[in-house]
Amino acid sequence: MDRIAAVVVTYNRLNDLQQCLTSLYQQTQPPNAIYVINNGSTDGTGEWLSTQSDLTVVTQPNLGGAGGFATGIERAHGDGYDWIWCMDDDCLAAPDALEQLVLAPYIGPCIKNCISINMHKRDELAFYVYRPNKTFRLVRDMSPFALVYGVASFFNGTLISSEVIDQIGIPDKKLFIWGDEVEYMTRAQKMGFPVATVPKSVFYHPPSVDRDGIPWPGAWKNYYRVRNERRVFQNDHGDKYGFIMFLFWSVRATFEQLGSVHKNRFYNFLLYGEASLDSLLNNFGKRPETILTLRLYRFMNK
Repeated sequence: MDRIAAVVVTYNRLNDLQQCLTSLYQQTQPPNAIYVINNGSTDGTGEWLSTQSDLTVVTQPNLGGAGGFATGIERAHGDGYDWIWCMDDDCLAAPDALEQLVLAPYIGPCIKNCISINMHKRDELAFYVYRPNKTFRLVRDMSPFALVYGVASFFNGTLISSEVIDQIGIPDKKLFIWGDEVEYMTRAQKMGFPVATVPKSVFYHPPSVDRDGIPWPGAWKNYYRVRNERRVFQNDHGDKYGFIMFLFWSVRATFEQLGSVHKNRFYNFLLYGEASLDSLLNNFGKRPETILTLRLYRFMNK
């Protein structure tokens, strides 16, 4: 029988982490092991984890979601598990979430994802899905299907075959947050592995936000969303054409910020420009404290 390891990445959300782990302990088909990657939490998470003998805990500096899942997937894969089940710490798994993933139709080495449902409004998806000929907003939009191909909310109940990891590797730590999950999904698709959501397998998650609408200073996260998008374009369209597409997309997205209604649209403009330039120059080393636009905002708003 295949062995499954759960990987949970956490950062300063001890209460959420405890609830997430409780939902894993209550699974009708429990994972064979649970790995918790603690991204340098400072809220007592590390101290609490040190008392949990049934977990495999890895503590590292805050490397973002990308660095957390890279570490967790690499560690669990190296320990010989057949499938790795990945999730953020603010997810809650329905009791049969893992069992339904396992029972879903066999499609070979693949990535299968739980359906992410808004935990505050349970007839609605936590993440809207926009496809060329179909938009999924409500749970009932997906529920008639055994599998919804090409749709997955990484890393919220994402079950990855070890054979896929053998071929595509681990998430890119340099991407840090926001877009790292899309890059990993499109990398798998680029190499021909099926990616699908299993509507019978349910995860509950806080609803997504309008990222463009996050007020400053929190809007700095958009830096990573814009910067990492080049990698997604190149996975989808090839290195050369994807680079050109990103160039045109990023210029348009940057100048659109000046015409937006957001209060800090000038900072958004600078942030998008900085992210676009760094991406084009292959500068993927910045952490939040070194984003120039964020430093300027904080200097001007002391």
